[in-house]
Amino acid sequence: MKRRAVIEEAVGEHRAILYEGRRMVEIHVDRPWQNIPRTGDRYVARVTSVDASVAGAWVELTKDTSPALLPFAAQRDMPRLAEGQSVEVSVLRSQIGSKGATVRYISETDKAVGLLQRLTLRERLTERFPDITFDEAAVNAVDDACDTSLALPGGGSITIEQTQALLAIDVDKGAAISAASAANEAAKLIASQLRLRALGGLVIIDFPNLRQPKQRKTLERTLEAAFEADPNIAKFNGLSRFGVIEMTRAKPDLSLDELLNDKYGEPTIQTQALRALRRLTREGATSPGAKLELFVPAAVLKWLESAPFDWRAEVTDKMGARYSVVEGPAMDVKADR
Repeated sequence: MKRRAVIEEAVGEHRAILYEGRRMVEIHVDRPWQNIPRTGDRYVARVTSVDASVAGAWVELTKDTSPALLPFAAQRDMPRLAEGQSVEVSVLRSQIGSKGATVRYISETDKAVGLLQRLTLRERLTERFPDITFDEAAVNAVDDACDTSLALPGGGSITIEQTQALLAIDVDKGAAISAASAANEAAKLIASQLRLRALGGLVIIDFPNLRQPKQRKTLERTLEAAFEADPNIAKFNGLSRFGVIEMTRAKPDLSLDELLNDKYGEPTIQTQALRALRRLTREGATSPGAKLELFVPAAVLKWLESAPFDWRAEVTDKMGARYSVVEGPAMDVKADR
């Protein structure tokens, strides 16, 4: 299958959309300045304890990250580890919130604990899909990709809600011709959205009530078929008598929602700030030579004043030093021509 990615290196973040043929299947955002162990990154780690209850060892990657798990299963060449030992590891599963990463042993080492290699978004995608090709262009789909309510083609809708323990999805028949048609359309949309946004873990889907056994079996088959092209493993339980399907989808990395939004589903201050800077640089490209003034709310300006990366240098590199950033009631860019 032909895969290509449209990639954009914006200020403070890299964005990409992955296509399979003409179909958009994944959206990615990477913020290189964030100190989050992500899949494929390499560290020198220090063993803090060997824990038989988890059949592995807890290791420290950096002072600022949560303890990571180094499981012993399927690590045939790994020596017996001891507390205080330094080992080189690669990240198998990203740190998600306060839950530490899962790592794989590479070798023993005497290097200092810390980051060895952080993959770029382009490198991360190439590792997953070696035959992928890239085009550089604006990636605009990110800002609207985390909607919690989505319409179904034939009427009805789905609502997606992330809780601490699971992902809950409700299917509403709405104006659809039948509960069965809404349920089957929802199954396909759910599979698409979970992959698009890197959602997963335990997923509970509440479908409209289907009484006929044939309809129930058709829905189960539709849902499983919708996940066949997904590179992440998905497993399903049958439809319960209450119209609920429990499933799991492997989730080795942060979801788009976790990267962009807070626990209430609203854009974080960091996300608001980066969107404002992106708006500034895009206006700079369409208004060459004009002096620009970016207005941002007080909380965004405060974050920018102590941001953990040099956004001023990145903005200046893209459009020159013809801008200022000031406090305002709402996001806006004004040009002085």
